[in-house]
Amino acid sequence: MPVRHKLTLSVALTGLVIAACSSSGSRATFEPPPATDEKPAEQPPALGNGKSAPLNDVTIKGTVFAPNGDLPMANTLVYVTREEPAPIPEGIRCDECVGLQADMYAMSNADGTFEWATQLPTADYWVVVQKGQFRRVRKITVDKAGEIELEKEMTTLPGRRDAAKGDDVPKMAILKGSSYHDHIDETLSKLGIEDVDSFEDGRKLLENPAELAKYNVVFIPCGEKDAPQIAKPAVKQNIKDYVAGGGRFYVTDWSYEYVRQPFPNFLAWEGQTSALGSGTGSLWTGPAKAVDQGLGDWLSATGDAKFDVEGNWTEVSQVRTLQGPGPDGSPVEITPRVWVTATKPGSVSRPTTVSFEHQCGRVLFSTYHTESDFGSTLHAQEKALFYVLLEVGVCVGEQEKPK
Repeated sequence: MPVRHKLTLSVALTGLVIAACSSSGSRATFEPPPATDEKPAEQPPALGNGKSAPLNDVTIKGTVFAPNGDLPMANTLVYVTREEPAPIPEGIRCDECVGLQADMYAMSNADGTFEWATQLPTADYWVVVQKGQFRRVRKITVDKAGEIELEKEMTTLPGRRDAAKGDDVPKMAILKGSSYHDHIDETLSKLGIEDVDSFEDGRKLLENPAELAKYNVVFIPCGEKDAPQIAKPAVKQNIKDYVAGGGRFYVTDWSYEYVRQPFPNFLAWEGQTSALGSGTGSLWTGPAKAVDQGLGDWLSATGDAKFDVEGNWTEVSQVRTLQGPGPDGSPVEITPRVWVTATKPGSVSRPTTVSFEHQCGRVLFSTYHTESDFGSTLHAQEKALFYVLLEVGVCVGEQEKPK
């Protein structure tokens, strides 16, 4: 049975669309504007006297924060809609992207700020702040022209699910082995994520596909590298099915066999042979680089332009492009995405944070711990892995940035 921890802190151009997560998980709920050369006309609501509400020239601005309310969040979607979004369904699904009208949204900058100008009829609206399955919905009234500075409470991603209030978060589980050394729950607490299921009974959830499918994100922290459980064909198939259905599977360090066995050959580890747990390594710390531009810009904006990654015990020696299932199940070429590289003393720069797609889901692996042995302040590698977790949690499909 899981142990439920309550982690608390003190603390436009026509045709341009952006992808957002569908609350239904299947079909788009927002339609892109019609294909014309002019901005589609908004139909102001009637006032009851035969006249229409006026259009207000407004500028909407604010700053997006992580659930802890302190860490600004980059590349987060903020939009307004006249219809209140339905709660995001629980459990895994193929979360398809939907289109939004160009002048109804913005993406937050590296420092978390956003701003856009639009025309809105006098009416009530819902402001939606969303990154993957973290979503906050709040109601506002627009009744005059001018600047609308959204309050911090509106633009802070939620740390727990409260659908009645308009807060959605992914359901997450940490599966601890018989020995583990990566206390991901502490990092999540510092980020303001309050409710996570921690399973103290090993990783038995992987042997129950129906229960596994209830979780959007499953963490496999560093543990015994030769765990016999992952050699079971049923467990490997359950993991593959879970990710294919839309799950996010997050593995660190010595638990790498939980990636290598169900998804062979996408990554190779130093010293590996065909034997289970054959990868070699020793504890190391090295200077790191965020090779993903968005991640690098965000880390720089939040004070970590230069950083080391600590707590590495493994090394990824190779990243390979292979054929795998696309979102609709048809075969596609899949190249793992490298987010962070680092250099072990006496060695060369190698990938330390990698993700790849498998049908509707994502697999994420890091050679280093997420754990918060660095004090109460968020360390760069904790921030980096949270950023990547949010990025791999976005919907399936192309996303366009506003122009």
